[in-house]
Amino acid sequence: MVTLRNGETAIRSGSVVVYTKTGPCPGILTVTNHALVLLVTGAPPPQGDGWGDPSGSANNEYRIGLQRVRQAVGGSGPSGPVLQVNLLVRVLHIQVDDIPGWAAAVNAARANAPPPSPNAGGGGPIRGGGAPRQPRCSYCGRLSPAGSIKCISCGAPF
Repeated sequence: MVTLRNGETAIRSGSVVVYTKTGPCPGILTVTNHALVLLVTGAPPPQGDGWGDPSGSANNEYRIGLQRVRQAVGGSGPSGPVLQVNLLVRVLHIQVDDIPGWAAAVNAARANAPPPSPNAGGGGPIRGGGAPRQPRCSYCGRLSPAGSIKCISCGAPF
């Protein structure tokens, strides 16, 4: 079970296999009204595949905010038909049981997702004063200059 954040509701959930650059990554994918959440049951997805660092109460939970999703469609993967989730600069290939149903759930969630909070990137001043921090992109892992509203490397919003 994934950890839902404040105001977040699950839309669809099920067993999946995410194809990564290091091989298949089995887990449970949950589409919420804010994010795609992957709860891995084996090895974690590699850094740079778009999932970012582990989040939630468990170290095996990975999130991609819906603001980074362009669309979800049926596509061809390494082992046949897959759900293809087009992100800002990456494409995820996910083996699911019902490609049209999953694509519709992701696209509907994306269309109705609330905008990201203005402080989601954490690029403001440190508590108690001090210099602004350089925000680290949870999408590609690179640092951007303090005060940036999007990643200078991949363009993902903070």
